[in-house]
Amino acid sequence: MKHTLLSMLIAFVLTSCTMDSFLFNAEPLASYTLSSRVIPDTSRVEVSLSSDGETIYGYFVKQPDSMRVAPHPTIIYHHGNKDNLQFYWDRVELLYQAGFDIFIYDYRGYGKSTGKSSEAGLMADARAALTYVLGRKGIDSAQIVHYGFSLGGFPALFSATKLYRPKALITESIFASGESLVQSGTLLNIPGSYVLDGAFDNVVPMQSRTCPVLMLHGTNDTFIGVEPNGQRLYDIARQPKTFIRIEGAEHDNVPYVLGTQNYIDLITAFIRGN
Repeated sequence: MKHTLLSMLIAFVLTSCTMDSFLFNAEPLASYTLSSRVIPDTSRVEVSLSSDGETIYGYFVKQPDSMRVAPHPTIIYHHGNKDNLQFYWDRVELLYQAGFDIFIYDYRGYGKSTGKSSEAGLMADARAALTYVLGRKGIDSAQIVHYGFSLGGFPALFSATKLYRPKALITESIFASGESLVQSGTLLNIPGSYVLDGAFDNVVPMQSRTCPVLMLHGTNDTFIGVEPNGQRLYDIARQPKTFIRIEGAEHDNVPYVLGTQNYIDLITAFIRGN
């Protein structure tokens, strides 16, 4: 047994160069194909942004003028490590149905965005996304909300603590750090620095943030376990904070296990109440 564990550890360390590929599971695209079932073409615009020499792409989704009321929050959606923004379009549809404007963007290397993702790249891309939103005509700068799903928790927390204090922050299924993510995935006590090029730390920014935060995490999440990640982050977070465990939910189905209308109502009540 001792030799087996040692062999597993050696093999893992020797193949550690693949771990960043696992963390950034990007799917490049030449063009986006997005459903118009919920969000009509007239309510969205594709944008390209400069991010430290790379070009990143996103979509700004705007409520019809007849539906806009003041104050009117805008959600910046930082998506997960998989595919590209097209994969998360159903999440944008839910937030649109809740009555919000949304900006979703692809990190470098995802979708049409150029370059290759890294810890520094995520921060640069988050900065470019926030700069774009704040520069749009009609945006209420006091009504910015960051939403981070999974990997997106890192750029969301970075934005909320290092760039511009938002109205509120929402996290879903996020990890505490790169080290906790590695340990969750390998079942071995391996320092994250052995296999990841970056700390991807969410603990320090969660401790330092001052805006209200709503944290969602599924109890059956086997990719990013709730106890060493969601619960840990909640325990060290300062007030105001809310943590909701979604019973039976896995990593990527929290809104659907909760129930889409319940999810919409929860997000709406949290944002409107802060």
